[in-house]
This record gives sequence, structure tokens and C-alpha cells, in this order.
Amino acid sequence: MKDPTVGIPLYPGFDSLDVLGPYQTFTFAGMKRYLLAETLDLVTSFEGVSIKPDQTFEGCPPLDLLFVPGGSDPVGMLLKGHPGNNAYLDFLSAKAKEVKLVCSVCNGALLLAGAGLLDGHTATTHWAFREVLELFPCQVAEGYPRYVRSGTRITGGGISSGLDLAMYIVSELYGEDTARMGQLFMQYHPEPMFHCGDPADSQTTPEMVSGALERWQIADARKTVSKWLGKRPRE
Repeated sequence: MKDPTVGIPLYPGFDSLDVLGPYQTFTFAGMKRYLLAETLDLVTSFEGVSIKPDQTFEGCPPLDLLFVPGGSDPVGMLLKGHPGNNAYLDFLSAKAKEVKLVCSVCNGALLLAGAGLLDGHTATTHWAFREVLELFPCQVAEGYPRYVRSGTRITGGGISSGLDLAMYIVSELYGEDTARMGQLFMQYHPEPMFHCGDPADSQTTPEMVSGALERWQIADARKTVSKWLGKRPRE
């Protein structure tokens, strides 16, 4: 595939690293990139980074790849309405019919699942949101993989996993040589000071895990999504 086009649909509270890490990876590969949103107004991440979209959902050009980021409140995006009455989910559903790959990173997987795009697929997400993703009709991958491919669906783990996910996508589209060159450009050679990147890491304690789950109100998120699914119109 020559110069594939990737679309990254933004929403309020998106995670900036979910977007900008992969965006740079796609840039070094030479991909055409579009930051998209419902309007052309600035969209602000949960860290306070504001980005002006390139195109609206309505004006979106043809895409080869859809890449959905995670954010601080993906459940809030679901609560805007069910498919058929939710501009974000409806955009995902429409574009998924034309693209060759449908991808997400972090809890962006909840938005793909909410649009029905992970039904019957194996997927992953941020470790803290696994139990929320399990509510949907998809198979959640065991453990904490950096990314998982299931047919035309590729989902990534939490936040920093987006770099590994994007590099894998580049290797699939352009070949390993291009992906390796991009890794060199970015000097992507992680050597973490600590080893507590997921619950299975050697320095992760049960208190750290429970604290993160409480901070992100995962129990409430699970209850809310369960109710949302129960009210979802049957097709």
C-alpha cells in the first residue's frame, strides 16, 4: 500500500500521547495523516493540550486506516447516545466500512466496542479497563499485551503502548525496514527506571493497582457501561 491515509478522530479529554506518539510514528513512515473531529473547533486533551482538527467528520477524506485514541472519559462519549444517535460512534461505524484496518489504543477500544466494531474479535485495552471491555461481545486478550491483531482489528494496551502499536502498523504497511528506520529516528530505545508498567510487573504492588482502579472509578464505569448496553436498541 503506497502512502496510506490514517484518520485519528479526536474528542474532548483525549489522551495526547495516544495521539501524538503514533502520529509521529506515522509521520516518519510517510503516511498521510488527518486529525478529525465533529467540528473544526479546538479539541482539548485531558492534560490541557488543544489541537485544531484538519477536517470534520463530515468532510473526512477517504481513509485506509482508522486509529481511535483513548481518553479520560470514553464512557462519557458512550453516554452521548447509542449508535444511530451518537456522532462519534456513527463516524466510526461509517469509516470502518471503507478502511482496511480499524485500530485503537488504550481505552479507545471501548469506543470501537460501543460502535459494534469489536464484536467477535479479540482485543486489548489499558489494563485498568479490561473489566469494562469484557462487558462487550468481544474476547479480551489474556495478560497485558502491547497490541493484539484480530483480522482487520488491531488494538493496543494503555497509552505508551501506542508507540509499539503504531510501529507494528507501519511494519505491516511498509515493511520492517521502514519501521526500524522510524524507530531509529525517534531513538525509541526504552529503558524504564522502574518496572511497574502493568499489574504483572515485578515492582507493581496490589496497593498501586487498587489505587489506580479507584482513581479512575473503574467500578462505576463498569456499572455505567452495563446499564448503557442494557438500554442499547436491538438491531
